Amino acid sequence: MTLPRRSRAALLVCCGTLFLGVLDGTALNLALPSLQRDLRLATAELQWVAASNALVRASLTLLCGAVADRYGRRRIFRLGLGVFVVGSLACSVAPDAIWLVASRGLQGAGGALMAPPALALIANLFPDAGQRGRALGTWSATAGVSAACGPLVGGVLVQAAGWRSVFWVGVGGAVLLYLGTRLLPEGRVDGPPRRLDALGNTLAALVLVGFTFALIDGPNRGWTSGPVLVAGAVGLAAAIGYAPAARRRADPVLDPAHLAVPALRGAVLSAVVAYLALGGFTFVNTFYLQQVLGFSPLATGLLTLPTTVGTLILANVSGRIVGRHGGRLPATVGHLCFVASMALLALVVATDAWLPLLLVGYLLLGAGMGLVNPPATNAAVTSLPGERAGVASAITSTARQVGTNLGVAGLGAVLVSVLVASGQPTDDLARVAADSGEDYVTALRVAYGLVAVTAALAAGATWRLFRPPPPRREVVGDARLSATPPVTTSAR
Repeated sequence: MTLPRRSRAALLVCCGTLFLGVLDGTALNLALPSLQRDLRLATAELQWVAASNALVRASLTLLCGAVADRYGRRRIFRLGLGVFVVGSLACSVAPDAIWLVASRGLQGAGGALMAPPALALIANLFPDAGQRGRALGTWSATAGVSAACGPLVGGVLVQAAGWRSVFWVGVGGAVLLYLGTRLLPEGRVDGPPRRLDALGNTLAALVLVGFTFALIDGPNRGWTSGPVLVAGAVGLAAAIGYAPAARRRADPVLDPAHLAVPALRGAVLSAVVAYLALGGFTFVNTFYLQQVLGFSPLATGLLTLPTTVGTLILANVSGRIVGRHGGRLPATVGHLCFVASMALLALVVATDAWLPLLLVGYLLLGAGMGLVNPPATNAAVTSLPGERAGVASAITSTARQVGTNLGVAGLGAVLVSVLVASGQPTDDLARVAADSGEDYVTALRVAYGLVAVTAALAAGATWRLFRPPPPRREVVGDARLSATPPVTTSAR
């Protein structure tokens, strides 16, 4: 069954915003060494530049999903595109760290306004289950491919026109996509509008900001320093207080009952781990390839092509498996690909590493992304009722941003902590990687090893959470009938 032409064009508009948002973050990672030199950023400032977009998106996406359901998905989608353009323009002229971090946050706000209505609009565009499955497969493939293509695009742009050019692509792409929004339905939700949960969203944002601050500033300030302890305490208190607050709200920003659905928990876990692996890898691997091995930004982007290829090929395969047999197998195998990738890279990274083995590790990482994304997206959207499509899309979008944020902040914290333990200064990560390659490689091995362990645990959890539900039983009178029809004998 083919998709209607107008609906296909509208689908491209929705997927285009996802592509732009993810591409922007991963492409910027390729520019981090030159950006650090140009603006003279400390390592913690550099991490905030890399993490601020995902942090704001993760903090606001759930709220924006409710806003889109309330005020119209197309309207909020257009607003998000406008905010993203303004943020991208501000990034392209940033004179210092504070300006750039704030502008990246503004970009993140635009992304938070776009992502939930985009996925919910896809559900509006394709009410037929078969067509919707194919459309969600396209969305899932876009998420993985854009993340995998980012380093290549970033390498080309940085080599040709400098790090500021990364943001010009976002401006041009967003303007073009805005012209295509006339193809989208209004996307209003029938029934009473959802109430906005300001308290719940504030608590969720405090959790993310508090723990992110602790992870990024902990290695430099000291894990027992006052600001780090306060940030961690605020994040922990907000996390503990969220569930009681949510139970007292009619429409909590994230209903704990939703996470009682095993498939949705599996989708959230898969998205977080996948983007933790990719986001953290892209951040730390950039300095390894450019500063330790001495490759140019363009060559660095080209070396990540196996990640893109793996994602492209396996996303299509995974989408077909999900449509026919469910998401359990591809999601689990995808996490095992992350385990294999990180374990291999932990073994082979060196100051004179053999490139073919590195490329195999990159290929396995892309394969994991391609396999995990379709079942995660499908499970998130199909596990909740249709009128909660905005909520489901917001949850999975938030999970991706949380994973990216954890990857940059968490792996960065591991890297800096190991370098501090080895006696290296960490105020300039690019210089340390260039001057003390062996110490940087040691830190990389620890970071990759931890991701491999995390992915292994996620593989086991995914296998359980994506387990097919038991056959439903119908009760007719007092008789309990199984879903399997009874065997009857023919009349003679």
